[in-house]
Amino acid sequence: MMSNMNALRLRIPTKLVAQHQRRVGSILSSPISLLPQAINSQTQPSVPSAPSSRSMATGTRGARGHGWLQKYRSGQGGRHLQGRWHYRDVEELNRINDKVFAMNERLSGAERVATEAYLDFSVGGEESQRVVIELAAAALPKTTENFRLLCQENEGGYKSTSVYKIEKTVGLCMGDTLYNNGMSGRCHPSLGTLASPFAFEDEGFFVSHTEPGIVTMMSPGVHSNDSRFLITTTGAPQLDGRFVAFGRVKEGMDVINQIATGVFTKRGRPTVEITVTGCGLYLSPQASSWSGMRISTWKSSFSSFSRCW
Repeated sequence: MMSNMNALRLRIPTKLVAQHQRRVGSILSSPISLLPQAINSQTQPSVPSAPSSRSMATGTRGARGHGWLQKYRSGQGGRHLQGRWHYRDVEELNRINDKVFAMNERLSGAERVATEAYLDFSVGGEESQRVVIELAAAALPKTTENFRLLCQENEGGYKSTSVYKIEKTVGLCMGDTLYNNGMSGRCHPSLGTLASPFAFEDEGFFVSHTEPGIVTMMSPGVHSNDSRFLITTTGAPQLDGRFVAFGRVKEGMDVINQIATGVFTKRGRPTVEITVTGCGLYLSPQASSWSGMRISTWKSSFSSFSRCW
């Protein structure tokens, strides 16, 4: 009998024995009046307490995207869209964009310039298709002038350049006027300076990337705008405050979508040649005699704008 008891005792883990001893000791050390409560607390399962700050994902370890899947399923976007990008009023930003482009109506007389440009795209040598772009010439005179001048250049401009990269979830990358592979670019010589002959500064982030068809500069860094630009195929809030958007597609968005979805790519590089066969400006009757835009006349008009809208 004793041998059986010793064998049974040996089979009981020491951890369980220690837990049992602590439980019995807490019950025996309780006053007589609190004995029923002590027994219930040891025998009944504990009720979860109110959530602490750590469980609400406000601590250092819990603030790294907890609950992103539930937010994604409820239509609040994925992990890359949550936070300051998700909690923004897109409708209000679209109204601001409309006001920025509506400022072109204030241009009059000698200040009147072309506010529309076009690009003709040919995919794999097929017939060209035209895309018309509306420019925010009043709010961003220097950036739009760089685009207009490069559209008019026969050599060293956008003509005969290629779409060198297609980001399926962002847009079409193009405008490398030097090597045509996205590794370089150069602004129009009239806008370069002795300190920076190939690029010019960021003029302002007045237009937000809220919808497909936004035309924006692709600068490798701060104040490094050259000739490269991007046409978005979806909303791209991650580009706000980084790339200077200066236009939007007015006609031919179907051409952009067809290129973005119909061209096979390898690591973003298109497998067929997508070439800009032609480009130019749409001159209105008021701007038919335009010969250039004086940037100095606009600096005082827009000095009240900050770098971020």
